[in-house]
Parts: sequence; structure tokens; C-alpha cells
Amino acid sequence: MDRLEYVAARLLNYQLLFQTQKSELIMELIYFCPDVKKPVGGIKVIYRQAEVVQEIIRHKGVAVSVMHPNTWFFKIKWFESKIKIRRGFFKWHWAAGKPSCSKIIGSFDSKKHMIVLPELWARKYGHQLADMGVPYAIFVQNGYYISKGNLDVLNKAYQSARCIMTISEDATQCVALAFPGCESKILRVHCSVDGTRFRTVGLKENIITYMPRKLADHSSKVLFFLRNNLPAHWRIVPIQGLSEEAVAKLLQRSKIFMSFSHFEGLGLPPIEAALAGNQVIGYTGQGGKEYWVPEIFDEINSGDVMGFAKHVLLKVREMDQRNSFLLNAGAIQKLSGTYSVEQEKSDMRRFIEIMSL
Repeated sequence: MDRLEYVAARLLNYQLLFQTQKSELIMELIYFCPDVKKPVGGIKVIYRQAEVVQEIIRHKGVAVSVMHPNTWFFKIKWFESKIKIRRGFFKWHWAAGKPSCSKIIGSFDSKKHMIVLPELWARKYGHQLADMGVPYAIFVQNGYYISKGNLDVLNKAYQSARCIMTISEDATQCVALAFPGCESKILRVHCSVDGTRFRTVGLKENIITYMPRKLADHSSKVLFFLRNNLPAHWRIVPIQGLSEEAVAKLLQRSKIFMSFSHFEGLGLPPIEAALAGNQVIGYTGQGGKEYWVPEIFDEINSGDVMGFAKHVLLKVREMDQRNSFLLNAGAIQKLSGTYSVEQEKSDMRRFIEIMSL
């Protein structure tokens, strides 16, 4: 066999393999996801959940992908993921009083596709999927974002969903209160935190960390009150524009994390900080109430910036006087178990059953 025949044979083998894989594919589960370039916990949660579902059903002829609508080259760069990216553009139409590239009629097949919508896009795509007969779920990561849009359109979107996933007890209560009659569709799920990265490693330093993009006005005021009172051997380091790996390494070094969560379904950074061995001080963001135990977390009433600064200074003095730093290992272990891969897999197996995948 000469070189040309060899190449032709290999191409034929690849073609047959592709056709076989395509014929074996009976369904595709597509996660819609915003194209946000900056680090946002909710984006990471969507990708992680898609990966977990793919791992569970990869032998059932079901593909799982993440789709950033109307983008060709967008790619998440601040954390690693092996999930397939689905590309595609939607048609223009007039929606909510303005032109929108969000008409999906004809883009999906009710026999081949299932969709998972973020709560932000339930109003944009939910009623269209319902009209097309395409099965879909809504993933509510923030129960305080579900109010946007025409109320009739929202009602139809939630009432027609096959499943409504909620990231916390707080988000569950928000959905149940907003859409009476949909309670039976709600599935509480847990996100998982990478315990191999977010864990206590080595010696701690006198570092206080926080995320500047969270309630920037509040954090700037707290820093103002701290500036002339924080001991010189302590420093404040913002977590901004870093990769997941860099964030984990910084949290491993710091002792205190200041939380400025605000109306969130479940604040992810406080969990990551706690698992990395930080005393977390600040706002629960409502959703965080379920994990805000006193052994690791100190709650500050939202808006009490002066009390916030005073509590940080108190904690700094306590740590300096003890001359050692050790959080409650039992509380950290329990937190780790609640937001573990095993727990997320258990939740997603139930999701797979509900969606009949």
C-alpha cells in the first residue's frame, strides 16, 4: 500500500468512526451559559455540573455540552474544563421592546435536544422552548434574579420546565414563593468545590483577602476604616482577575477572608475561603445562611461597614495574641462533605432521572 492509499484508508476509518459515534448519539443535553470573561462563580458551577452529568451518562449515548449563544471564539480561561463547547447563532427578532438575537425557533429538535437554562435567561428562551416542545430545565443560582421580565412569560417558562434546579435552600424558597404550583418541579442541588485545591496547605501568613467586585462601595468603606488601625505586620490583598489555581494559592496563605456577598443564591468564594482555612467575616448574601456556622464564619449585618471593620480588627488581635492559627477541623470537614463531588453526583443522578436521560 502506497502513501496515498494509506492516507485514504485512515480517512475512511475516521469517517466510519464518526458515523458510528453520531449514530449512537441519541440525545444532547445543552447548558446555556453567559459569555462572561471575568471570574464569576456561577459560570464555574455550570461548567462543573455539566462535567459531572457527562461523567455519569457518558455510556448512555448522551452528549453534554455548554453553549455560549451567538459567539464563535469565546472560551473560559480562568479555570480548566474538558466539556464540549457548542457553537451557534440565533435569529434576530423584537423582544422586550428592543432587537434581540434570541429567536431559537427551529434551532433545536425536541427528540434530540434537552436544554438547561440559567435563571437569567428563563424569560428569554423558556417560552420558546415550551412552544417547540423541547424539554428543558431551569438552573436557579440566584433566587433574586428570577423577577426580571414579563410576568406572564416568566410564569409560562417556569410552569413548562421539566425540572427547576436550585443551588440553595434560599433559592428554593424564592422559587416556591414566586411561582406557586411549581414546588414539585424543584430539585435542590449542591455545587462542588475542588478539595484538592481549596484546602489548608503549609503555614499561614498575616493576610486578609476579599473580592473587590462584590459590593465595591461597602468594601472600600471597610478598607477606609481599617487603613489607620490594621497592624503593620498585616496586609490586605484583593482577589481580582486571578485564575482558579492562583485564587486557591492565595486563600491557602491568608488567614481572614472578608465576604461582601449580596443577594446571592449561594456565595461560592466564602466556601472556598473556609475550606482553604480562612476565618470568614462578613455578609451571608442570604443564600450563605445554610453554611454560616460560628466555628468558621462570623456574620456581619449587611451595611454595617463600621461594625465590619471593628470585627476584623478584633479577630486580628485575637490571632496575634494566640500566636497560632487553627480553625475547627470538624466544621471544615462537614462543609467539605456538603459541597463535595460525591454530593453533587448524587444530586445530578436524580436530575438525570427527572429529565429521563
